[in-house]
Amino acid sequence: MSETEELHDESFRDSVATISIEGKRNFIFPQKPKGGHYNLRTVFSIFYLVIFFSLPFIKVSGDPLFMLNVLERKFIIFGMIFWPQDFFIFGLATITFIVFIILFTIIFGRVFCGWACPQTIFMEMVFRKIEYWIDGDASDQARLHKRKWDTEKLIKRVTKFILFFIISFIIANFFLAYLIGMDVLINHISHPFENLVTLFSLLLFTSIFMFVYWWFREQVCIVVCPYGRLQGVLLDKNSIIVAYDYVRGEPRGKIKHEEKKDGTHHHKGNCANCKNGCKNINKSA
Repeated sequence: MSETEELHDESFRDSVATISIEGKRNFIFPQKPKGGHYNLRTVFSIFYLVIFFSLPFIKVSGDPLFMLNVLERKFIIFGMIFWPQDFFIFGLATITFIVFIILFTIIFGRVFCGWACPQTIFMEMVFRKIEYWIDGDASDQARLHKRKWDTEKLIKRVTKFILFFIISFIIANFFLAYLIGMDVLINHISHPFENLVTLFSLLLFTSIFMFVYWWFREQVCIVVCPYGRLQGVLLDKNSIIVAYDYVRGEPRGKIKHEEKKDGTHHHKGNCANCKNGCKNINKSA
């Protein structure tokens, strides 16, 4: 392979899939996953969600089991209370956690991103499932995105927006409960106009979650997430990672019968065993 061809094969590194050539937002329409691993991920996600929505209600000696009250500088972790003078313990715990993530990533790859990351769990296991239910699979979503506004598209968009907003509002409430405690939050919600700071915080968190899961989506992992940013230095050629094999699959294209007959099909990529549309490709080959 010549140097020019190598540069051509590496050209995908010069762009981001979620940003078009014009610099605009490029929406991705992933196909609805299925299979044993996806079902197992769903079970794990349900377990994580139950923990997330249950912890604020659990108390130990009258205090929440887990709370990070930055305003009062009171931090409770599994019933143990930490004050500002104990901050060095937080520092050691943070360093330990970061080192653990680095070692875990080197050994197991991006298992954390797919199985335990809160962004992945809420995006793929909550909001994306609602999207599949309303808009359909990838091809249906793509057609709906390009489709001109009509009654059906308006109903689907409004329905999805309302559901996304309600779930974002619920997540915002529980997120705030981790900061100030569930009892305080319920008291403030009961008297919203007497606690305008809490009301503003809820609306702010709801707007952030709505923005992330309605529009920003995968770009959180690419642009914002520090863990995602570290992947370039945490992974090597021996790390386990789920990724498209561009060396094997590029350049993409269906192999026609004439190309296969005269031997000119070798300039196209080989099958990457994605098991997506193989029957159609084989028929055209």
